[in-house]
Amino acid sequence: MRAFWIACACVSTCLIPVIAGWIWRRKYQKMRPVWMGVLGFFAFACIAEMLFVMLCLSALGPVSRALNASTLRLVVFSCLCAGLFEEAGRYIVYRSGLSKCSGRSVATGYAIGHFGVEILVLTVWPLLSRSPEAFGLAQAALTLWERLAACAGHTALSVLVWYAFCEKKPGVLVLAIALHAVCDAPLGFLRYGAMGTGPAEILFAVFVAILGIIAFGYWRKMPDGAMIREE
Repeated sequence: MRAFWIACACVSTCLIPVIAGWIWRRKYQKMRPVWMGVLGFFAFACIAEMLFVMLCLSALGPVSRALNASTLRLVVFSCLCAGLFEEAGRYIVYRSGLSKCSGRSVATGYAIGHFGVEILVLTVWPLLSRSPEAFGLAQAALTLWERLAACAGHTALSVLVWYAFCEKKPGVLVLAIALHAVCDAPLGFLRYGAMGTGPAEILFAVFVAILGIIAFGYWRKMPDGAMIREE
């Protein structure tokens, strides 16, 4: 039964980006924002952030000892790194690879690519390569819930950073970095055993909901659609 529920969790989470990508493709035709999201995740979240965190936590003696001496420091450090690298990465990709695109839906396209790869790297691969000893319906449902919430959060963050880029508002980029770090904090405390599953999941849901409300306000300020602007 454990293998069955692991398979259910993997398939159900993989369906999120598949369905989202299919809807995007039917509506907008062009897949460039989606592929840029894939590239952004690998370049900034999977490589740059990972290498920097590993360097600080393992290779730099005084820094490593200071960070590892406190759970609070570890959580704050990891959450700030996630916010900084992923949101600055979004901005860089928008500026370098999507500068000829217009329309608020570019942000959702980027988010689909980003969270699609994240699901494979952070959910599917760990479950298949390091299957937990106890995994049932509750764990499968929790896995799906966390991924859905994370996908919603990434979409909201993509909107904020796209607005910051289009409207030349660096303050909104800083806001996105801070909100990303705050949303990651409950699950960070859970990962290090400093918070129970229930409180962590509830706080995570509340923070993502707040993020979504903020992002929706900026979403309404931008023009609809997604297209490639002419030279």
